[in-house]
Amino acid sequence: MRKFFINLVCFSILPFFIIGTFIYFYIKRDVYQDFGTHKNYSWKYYYQPLGDVSTKKLLNSSIQYNSFIFGSSRTCSLHACYLQKKISNSSFFHYANWNETVGGVYAKMNLLDSLGYRMDNVFIFFDTDGTFANDGKCHDDYYLLTNESRFDYYFNHLKDFIPPNLDSTKFKLLFFNEVNKEAFPNWESDIRTNDSNHNCSDSTISSYGYQEFGKNYIDKIDSLKRTGFLYSRSKKELFIEKQISPYEYTMMFKICNLLKKHKSHYYIVITPLYDQLKFDAMDMQLIKNVFGDNVYDFSGINRITDNECNYPDKKHFLPYVSKTIVDSIINSRQ
Repeated sequence: MRKFFINLVCFSILPFFIIGTFIYFYIKRDVYQDFGTHKNYSWKYYYQPLGDVSTKKLLNSSIQYNSFIFGSSRTCSLHACYLQKKISNSSFFHYANWNETVGGVYAKMNLLDSLGYRMDNVFIFFDTDGTFANDGKCHDDYYLLTNESRFDYYFNHLKDFIPPNLDSTKFKLLFFNEVNKEAFPNWESDIRTNDSNHNCSDSTISSYGYQEFGKNYIDKIDSLKRTGFLYSRSKKELFIEKQISPYEYTMMFKICNLLKKHKSHYYIVITPLYDQLKFDAMDMQLIKNVFGDNVYDFSGINRITDNECNYPDKKHFLPYVSKTIVDSIINSRQ
C-alpha cells in the first residue's frame, strides 16, 4: 500500500507541475488584465476586446465623466480630447468596442446610468455593416455588460489559452513573452479620455485632422487599387439588405429613453464606409423614427467615400474624416 501511494504521488507530480506552471505564466502575462489593478488599462494584446478593457478602465477611474463616445473601431479616429475643446464643460470617455452592436451600446449606457454618470453629450457611430449584425446583442465584453456569470467570464478568457485554442502564437506569448506586432500592438490609451493609441496633449489636439497625401502614400493607395484590395465601387447608389430586427429596434428605443432621461445632446453618426452601401430604406426609417433629427448620415456615395485615399485598410477611415464629420455636425447645431 505504501508503494502504491508513493507511485501515485510520483505519477501526479508532473501534471501538477505542468498545471501550476501554466497558471503561473497565465496570471503573470495577464493578457486580459483580469488580475490585480493596472495603472493604465489599454489595448495591449490582439486578444483583448476593446470594450472589455475600457470598462475595466472606467470602473477603476475616479473621474466624473459626463460625455461619451460609443461605437465600433471606426470611433478610434475620433479624439475625445478634441471634442472636449469643442464642447464646453464636457469630460469625455471613449467607450467603444471593436465590433460594437446596438445591444453593446445600450449595455454600456445602462451601466453608466446605474453607476450614476451623467450623459450630457453623446456621440454614437452606427455602421451599416456591423451595428445590427447577427442578433445585435452585446457579445465578447465585460461580464457586467453581457450578464454572464463572473466565473464564466474568467473561464472563457482562460479557455482561449488552453488546447485546442492554444496556437503557437499564444504559446510563445504565454511562456516566452515572444510576440509579433500583430499579436502585441501595445497601444497606450490616454489615461483620462481613453482615446486609442495616443496621449492627449495640446500638440495632439492642434495637429488632429491634419492630413497630407504625399507621393509615397498615393503610391501605396494606387498599389492597393491595382491588386484589387481597394476594389471599384458602383456608380449607382446601393443599399444593404434589411437587417434591423424587433430586438434591435427595442434596443434603439432603450438607448433613446436613456438619452432623454439624461437630457443629452446626442448625435447618431452613420459612418462613411468604403463599400458606399446605405441602410435599407425601411431600416433607415426605423432609425429616424427613434432618433429623429439627431441622425447624421455620411454613408453612400459622397465626397468622403469617393476618395480611396481615406481608407488605407479598406475598413477604417482616416482621423481627419472623423474630425470633418464632428465639425460639420457641431457647427450645424450652433
